[in-house]
Amino acid sequence: MTTTSTAAETTRQRSVVPGYLRPAPKAVLKIPAAGWTAAVIVLAVLVVEMYARSPLASPLDIVPVSDMAATALQLMTDPDFLVDALGRTLGIIVVAFVLSSLLGIGAAYLLWRFDVWDRAFQPYLNVYYAVPTFALYPIMVVLFGSGIAPIAILSTIFAFGVVAMNARTGFNSVSPIVAKLGSTLRLTRWQYFRSILLPYALPNIVTGLKLGLSYAIISVLASEFILSTQGLGHYISIAYDSFDIAEMYAGILVVTALALLATLGISAALNRFDWRRRR
Repeated sequence: MTTTSTAAETTRQRSVVPGYLRPAPKAVLKIPAAGWTAAVIVLAVLVVEMYARSPLASPLDIVPVSDMAATALQLMTDPDFLVDALGRTLGIIVVAFVLSSLLGIGAAYLLWRFDVWDRAFQPYLNVYYAVPTFALYPIMVVLFGSGIAPIAILSTIFAFGVVAMNARTGFNSVSPIVAKLGSTLRLTRWQYFRSILLPYALPNIVTGLKLGLSYAIISVLASEFILSTQGLGHYISIAYDSFDIAEMYAGILVVTALALLATLGISAALNRFDWRRRR
């Protein structure tokens, strides 16, 4: 009887704990999160494959996933595609991501360091993404000519805002008590940045960098699709205009795999620095 009452009391105590304080379940129906992710992908692939092979689908609308994968594998063995399309796009993404990360974190630190600047530029940061970035492309062409430079600059500008805003939030999250502690310990500016400011801001900086990579990928591919005469986005655009559906979907599949691997890789690398995710 005592054991039963104790179990019931324990159940009642657990039930009153708010949901946001309960630890996330490691598995649902004995399947971990990674298993559910794989199951959703497999299900989506099967649905598209069956629909594409059914009489309901037109070959001008969609092709089976197996045909997409076969064409994508052929593209990955084509030296011209690897150099002129994939390699060019990857290079611009890396440049845009690195520049937007450095400039965004640096700008956020300056806004945190000088309160007047922070208050002066806050309205512009709030409406940053309301500005049509691609409308600046003609200006970039006039200033830097056609080619890689305008796309890299546009993509850097596009990814800069999300990195800067997240880093700024991180720098502003330092508790006033902790800041006073740094003053009490008479830390130098570098010691304060290294020991207090950066650890506090790092989780938000990591989030901004992961989002910045996604924004850089989107911006580069969209710019190449609309404005460029080379690159992976331009390859997909040409395949679309020429009704080469298999080539178009193969390019989209390469883009999807590229974005997935890039985001998973940068997330795995940066999460090591996020102390909120440590167990």
